[in-house]
Amino acid sequence: MQIQFMSWRDAILSALQGIWMKILGKLPDVFAAVVVLFVGLFLAGLLGRLVRRMVEFTRLDTFLQETVGLGKLKQRGLEIHAAALIAWFVKWFFIIVTFIAVADILKWGQLTSFFEQVALYIPNVIITVLILLAGFILGGGLQELVVKSVKASTLPASSAGVIGTAARWAVIGFSIMASLTQLGIAADLIKILFTGFVGMLAVAGGLAFGLGGQSQAGQWLDKVRKEIKHQ
Repeated sequence: MQIQFMSWRDAILSALQGIWMKILGKLPDVFAAVVVLFVGLFLAGLLGRLVRRMVEFTRLDTFLQETVGLGKLKQRGLEIHAAALIAWFVKWFFIIVTFIAVADILKWGQLTSFFEQVALYIPNVIITVLILLAGFILGGGLQELVVKSVKASTLPASSAGVIGTAARWAVIGFSIMASLTQLGIAADLIKILFTGFVGMLAVAGGLAFGLGGQSQAGQWLDKVRKEIKHQ
């Protein structure tokens, strides 16, 4: 019985010793990972603030508000600061790179692969943001153009706002679908929704012209006939 107890004790001590040796062997990697983590997070925050100050110093915010149309987005309730947005992307890119380095030091292969996929996904997010910005800006510009065109035409001035709003949201809807496709979110479903969206606009436009613009269409056709006869 005493011999059996001694063998159990030796087995337990041997297992604990093996675990302790493994922990001691991992301590340098853990220490290096902690150092890399803190240094990486510090540098990411520092770079984010530095990039923001550089963008503000170059007055890129003012340039984008005047040329791209961010000022018009602010008037519509969507306020975007280019400096803060660029700094945010730079900061989180370096944070993810830090996580990749930490996971690689600790030899966590699956976590490293995950963070690498996240880092490679960031360009898609940036492109998506640009698509949405372009959609809102172009939608607002198209709305103004359509409203002015309708008021300058023979169509009722009261319909200018409705047609302009429909044109604006058509562009915004298209940009939202394009951004979701860029992110790879339910691409097949987005294609179906886009086809239905275009069909809905076509039917709505036909009904609006057929019901609301019937008299105007008749007047326009009479005007064309008279011009043809005079020629």
